[in-house]
Order: sequence, then structure tokens, then C-alpha cells
Amino acid sequence: MNAALALTVGMARSWVALYTVRLPLEIREGRRCEIDSDLWEQQWLAAHRGDPALGTAIEVLARMLFGVISDITWRAQAGSPARPDRSLGMNEALYMRGLVGMGVVLALFLIITGIGSIAASFLGSGDGSALGIGLVAAGAIAAAVAWYWMLVITIPIGIAMVAIAFFRARQSGWPRGTNAA
Repeated sequence: MNAALALTVGMARSWVALYTVRLPLEIREGRRCEIDSDLWEQQWLAAHRGDPALGTAIEVLARMLFGVISDITWRAQAGSPARPDRSLGMNEALYMRGLVGMGVVLALFLIITGIGSIAASFLGSGDGSALGIGLVAAGAIAAAVAWYWMLVITIPIGIAMVAIAFFRARQSGWPRGTNAA
């Protein structure tokens, strides 16, 4: 085994050992065996195809680095006991439902106002792009904080709206304000 390949395999095994610390023995050993098997298969396949050891080392390192988020997510799921669903039900206190409702209204208000400001700047009735950028970003962040499961919807839409508003504002001379006398 090449020194670079041995180093990256050791790094991958060390990472697995680190993120499986304090798990129950059968879960911890099962994950470590799973990763060891995967590493062995990758090395065997690379040797069988005649791939250079340095290339295999780079692949192992890349897979380890790109898998960090998945590993952390796996660890969070494996280490926590089954939790009851924490959705808002009708038996929740009235103030809790009102608080969630106010959060919905605030997030929607910010997003709709920001989109309106951006649309007004497109129609030429003002330059509200800068205001629109802030409002859409604030609304997307508020929605994402209130409903973490909506991150996949709110953040891409928010980024797209902010990008559109930013480039539109740049065409009109923002932030220097070339229209000012």
C-alpha cells in the first residue's frame, strides 16, 4: 500500500472513530465495519483496475470530505432516541398557535413586500431594488427559521430573488446612486 493511500485510509478510519464515539457498541462497531468494508472494496477495485495508488488516495480523501455532512447527519439520527413528532396540533395552547400564525404572517409580509419592491423597480416606478433585496432576504430567513423543513424552498427562492434584485439595482447605478444630483 502506498504511503498516501495508507494515510488517507487512516484519516477516514479516524474520522469514523471520532463521529461514532459514545454510540452504543453494536451501532458503533457496525458503522466502523461498514466503512472498513467500503474502504477495502475501493482499494481492491482500484488495484484490480490498475489505478494508481495516489489517485485512489485522492478519491478516498474526497469521499471522506464530501461525506462529512452525511456522517454528521447519520450520527445525529443514530445517537438520538426516537422522538415524538413535534408538529403544531389543535391541542396546543392558543398562544402557541397564535405565535406560529404571527410568524407566518410576518414572513409572508416581508417576502411579498420585497417582491413588490423588486417588481416596482422593474416597471420603472422607482428604485426599490435595494429595499427588495433586504426584505426578501429577511422573509426567506424568517421562514427558514420558523420552518426548518422549508429551507429547501425558501433559501433557493430567496437567493434567486436577491440575485435578480441585485443585478437590476446594479443596472440603475446602485449603490452609488448615479441618479442623485
